Amino acid sequence: MTRESEMVRLAISGPPTDAIFAFGRQIGATDYVGAAASAAGDRAYLGYQELLLARKRVEDAGLHWEVAGIPEEWSHLIKLGLPGREQQITSWCKSIDNLGAVGVPVICCFFSLRSGSGNYGLRTSCTTSGRGGAKVTSFDLDDIRGARQDFWDPPVPSSLEIGEQEVWDNLEYFLERVVPVAEQAGVTLALHPDDPPASPIAGIARVLTSHAALKRAVEMVPSDANRLTFCHGTISAMSADVYEAIQYFATAGKIAHLHFRTVSGTVPSFSETFVDEGDPDMVQAMSAYVDRGYDGTIVEDHVPEMLESTDGRQDFARGFALGYIKAALQAAQTPKRAGG
Repeated sequence: MTRESEMVRLAISGPPTDAIFAFGRQIGATDYVGAAASAAGDRAYLGYQELLLARKRVEDAGLHWEVAGIPEEWSHLIKLGLPGREQQITSWCKSIDNLGAVGVPVICCFFSLRSGSGNYGLRTSCTTSGRGGAKVTSFDLDDIRGARQDFWDPPVPSSLEIGEQEVWDNLEYFLERVVPVAEQAGVTLALHPDDPPASPIAGIARVLTSHAALKRAVEMVPSDANRLTFCHGTISAMSADVYEAIQYFATAGKIAHLHFRTVSGTVPSFSETFVDEGDPDMVQAMSAYVDRGYDGTIVEDHVPEMLESTDGRQDFARGFALGYIKAALQAAQTPKRAGG
């Protein structure tokens, strides 16, 4: 598929269905972000054939498949440094090789564990009242202090506790083995910050919780293949200036993919909001990304629940967020008139 632009590109996320692809094209997206392929049987890596068919399906729908993901159960042993991590790393490398072979250029990577309720961030409420009665997610560290190791999915042994240095060691071990494979395959590994950026939770430390930590991670194995999924909402929940982070990581070319959402408050307590609310100015943020040279994909994320939905897609909220993003993006990418 011919790319429409080498500037920031609007993407659609979600399950790989005809309805999602049509929705994306209708709102003006050019790219798809998501796990459009899964492994068959017990094989814990993405095979060439299913990836090829998935890519063709995305392209036949008029989109470009830019960012893929890998299931949590294929990497939890790596994150915890437990027996079996070598096989999981080998499988990761096979997936990366096959993604490169079929032309999917970015793989989103979480180095934090998934909770039993999914990887929609670790939230302590999914029914907080937002604007006009919309339901938003929120987090309060006090509410989760009592969590134990069975909080995680897959569950962590009840006796296991892992500190920050162990997690850093596990991350370095992973990156040292996977980044060279990604370089060779022409694939970018895009680390997502820990959401929420708080540590520890349920006996396990989380390290990607600050601007300095993200900088350490991308410098741990220096490579164009070692970059970030820059989740604006997660980074806004950190107790530091999000615009400084945009300036540093965008200028350094370390943002591979952008999640454009926002929050009200910072750790230890925050709530998600509509994209036009929250503490950071999102129009200013969009201009900062563009002005600092970011030229990848951008997608909405974690939208509020506006109305009852039979399919869980919340398309009213997604349409609102994507329309806002598109307008802000057009404004940021339009050349300024002299004297204007």
